[in-house]
Amino acid sequence: MPLSFRLFSVGFSFVCFGMGLYALASGILGKKIKSVPCLIYTVYYLLANALIYAVIAVLEVTMGIYQHANIINLLNGTLGNLLHAVVLALVLQRCLGTDFWQGLAAAFLGNFVAYTANSVLMEVTSYYSPTFGGMYLYTFITIYIPYLAVLLTAAIVVPILRKSSFYRYFSYLFSKKSWAIGTLLFSFVLMCVWQVLNWMYPDTTPGIGYNIFFFALIVVALFWVQFLAMYAAGQDKIRAQEETIAQHQAHMALLEELQQEIRAFRHDFTNLFSGLTLQAQEGDLEGIQDFMKKTSSYFDEKLGQEIQQMDGLNNIRLYPLRSLLTTKLADMRKKGIHSALEVLYPVDTKVVMETEDLLRGLGILIDNAMEAVPQTDGTVRIVLLQEEKELYIAVSNNYEKKPELSALSQKGYTTKGTGRGTGLTSYRRIVSRCKGCITRTYLKDGYFVQELRLPAA
Repeated sequence: MPLSFRLFSVGFSFVCFGMGLYALASGILGKKIKSVPCLIYTVYYLLANALIYAVIAVLEVTMGIYQHANIINLLNGTLGNLLHAVVLALVLQRCLGTDFWQGLAAAFLGNFVAYTANSVLMEVTSYYSPTFGGMYLYTFITIYIPYLAVLLTAAIVVPILRKSSFYRYFSYLFSKKSWAIGTLLFSFVLMCVWQVLNWMYPDTTPGIGYNIFFFALIVVALFWVQFLAMYAAGQDKIRAQEETIAQHQAHMALLEELQQEIRAFRHDFTNLFSGLTLQAQEGDLEGIQDFMKKTSSYFDEKLGQEIQQMDGLNNIRLYPLRSLLTTKLADMRKKGIHSALEVLYPVDTKVVMETEDLLRGLGILIDNAMEAVPQTDGTVRIVLLQEEKELYIAVSNNYEKKPELSALSQKGYTTKGTGRGTGLTSYRRIVSRCKGCITRTYLKDGYFVQELRLPAA
């Protein structure tokens, strides 16, 4: 058999496996299969495996390592697959904007599915292939068909995963650090299961039961991952409902407080109006004008802020965002922090940032502002401005100690005490996942200001 045909066959197998692996990982994450990242990863997979095989060949010649199957299995199996998964996660992160750890877990699972389909068919075709027909037919049956089966498996599995919204549940497994670690370990174990079985049972003969078991293993593994994800999503939904109830209660408390303020103002206004009637009878124009100024100032002091906040909240048509701000304003009231909310136009346009990330990011900015204000006479201002192509958000607070703007980019920096500088790090991580988002931090008129511009979706 010519060397060129052998090299072509090896390259063909690497290309098929690399493309299938990329397609499966993209499908698990719910992303569209794009040609450029697929080409990038396929070329990498081809070159990386060629290099690995070259290293193994050199070691076999120089050290006789070929006699130690476990070492080859480690180099070409576990470590090689781990390297390929890491690179695939980086490609997905760079080209599709996915989270690295989710991409890594998806790469592990995709490798398990692809390797299972390929390995089972390779074992079956090798065992049942005819002994006649020449080496070309034998190569086609035992190499080309199993590796083409990887692409066929991806073409079948990916639509099923998308139709079942597997990616939605899969993402929930990374909402908690403990869940994320468990998912990564479980996916890694699945990826390594073939290397373990080959090491423990090297002489296994494929049969019908053998094939059914391993294809069923794919279904069971994906079903188990989805079951865990659905459980995690259920727990998140319960927590979200509890938060919604708490936010409703905060909103009702704000309305009750405003109602009490109106009643008190009505009582005070009745007394003030009695004095105005007497001044009018006496023709005291100056006194009436002075009364009107005082009354206007009194109204602004008593009710102006509350009415402005209620108008601002009513202008927010994104209900989760309105609930968050209602809760934060109620917290500031309890802590004696003066708050000002400005929402000049209705906020109803969806932005490119996910709602959960928007709530987390804005919550971090407001919490940091509340913690950084002076103990007395602290003020937090929140501005939301809906424009045609973006949503502008600004959170500002006064301060006792002037922040060092140059140090804000450092991980863990804080002016609030040891061990409390993780908020801004999380905020930057959230913003970095959002394409087109612009942040700005500066000091102005004694206030520390953080701006966030979010493009419309």
